[in-house]
Amino acid sequence: MNQQRSEPHYSEWVLPNWTSFLPVLAIYPTLWLTFLPIDLVLGTTLGIGLTVLVIILMIAKSARIKVSDSSLVVANASIERRFISAVETIAAEDGFAARGRDLDPRAWIHFQGSVKTLVRVTIEDPEDPTPYWLFSTRNPVELRKALGY
Repeated sequence: MNQQRSEPHYSEWVLPNWTSFLPVLAIYPTLWLTFLPIDLVLGTTLGIGLTVLVIILMIAKSARIKVSDSSLVVANASIERRFISAVETIAAEDGFAARGRDLDPRAWIHFQGSVKTLVRVTIEDPEDPTPYWLFSTRNPVELRKALGY
């Protein structure tokens, strides 16, 4: 059966900033120096291998955001757009409060530490106790427009 696919209205991959990878580069010299008295080759191999693995995991675990005709998908969560009642962009200067003292403990969250702008999507689903989704995005205004708000 030929099913029609809905092309996304909006798509974003929220990767860490390049500066997020700088501390990871300390893994190699740490392991190299640790294993230097034991085995130079082992220290070099482990250092390079673990550094590459952490970088791959940082990229692989970065959230992908997609808005289609029927749904909003953020990372591994999905919700039908009919349950979205409001979309609010949160500026970088207000993000600390939104992620902290103003955060409802029932909210679904997904933050990328190096991305300071957020979007709050209010959920109106009688079956779901989650009041809203709060997540990082580099393009909050575009995402809000894609969701029709």
